[in-house]
Amino acid sequence: MKGELRGSYVELNFSQRLYSRNFGERKDSKLTLTLEESSYLLSKGTLEVYEKGRKVELPELLKRAKLTEYFVFERLRESGRKIRFGEFEEYVPISENEVLSFEDLEKLAGKKLAVVDEESDVTFYRISSFNEYGKHEEELKEVEGHLCRERVIVKDVEIFRKYFYGTEKSGYVALSLVESLYLLEKGFLILSDEDESFLREKVNEKLYRVYRDLRERKFMVKTGFKFGSDFRVYEAVKSVKELTHSKYLVKLKERVSMRELAGDTRLAQSVKKKMIYAMVDEKPKYLLVERVRI
Repeated sequence: MKGELRGSYVELNFSQRLYSRNFGERKDSKLTLTLEESSYLLSKGTLEVYEKGRKVELPELLKRAKLTEYFVFERLRESGRKIRFGEFEEYVPISENEVLSFEDLEKLAGKKLAVVDEESDVTFYRISSFNEYGKHEEELKEVEGHLCRERVIVKDVEIFRKYFYGTEKSGYVALSLVESLYLLEKGFLILSDEDESFLREKVNEKLYRVYRDLRERKFMVKTGFKFGSDFRVYEAVKSVKELTHSKYLVKLKERVSMRELAGDTRLAQSVKKKMIYAMVDEKPKYLLVERVRI
């Protein structure tokens, strides 16, 4: 069938076959198609496009179209979804070069990002609010500690062997600063006044607030450095001997590029974990990001 290019749309005689497949808008005896719909149909050999008697080829039509949206439309159509152009339902087209704030991502919770890369391929990521709780229980006792630069040293190895705080090193346990501040505030760590004052000055406040919030949600939280994140998070730890794999990786992010998101989710899934982005506002907020297939 043939259509006439009229600026920002293509017009052709009404086609029930196209209309029933959710292409175009009916206007009396005519059907108007977006440039993106027209490009898709032209690429499939279903449509020929003319402008004042001159045949318009696909590259010229695509030059006038919204390419990111077009590639998502094409991908969804070829996966069997009979969507109308611009009505992407839960899918949000976006370029791999975009950077979103945490607040922007938060508004997309419940939707899927359709990220178009520089090879014009589309990858899908689900954004979900995260408000889960763990199952970690512990009955700690007071321990005395000594601040040694960026660690607090304690002699009671049970705090590691039973509850997974710190790391055991030749008969003592080295606690990180965030672990130490948490234990101090909960009344289980005893430090000198000088060490306590120095500890409070050294700890990153936002990092600590996320750590504390996750611990108060009954998760066990450890460093995520080896996985390129701030924390790795366990649902529960009964003892180091029964230690299971951590379930989540947590990263503090105020802004996220699509390239970072792609790398973070790929890494998390490759080690059988889920990626969570965290931001500290009045209280910590979390978003779960996952790569999905359609």
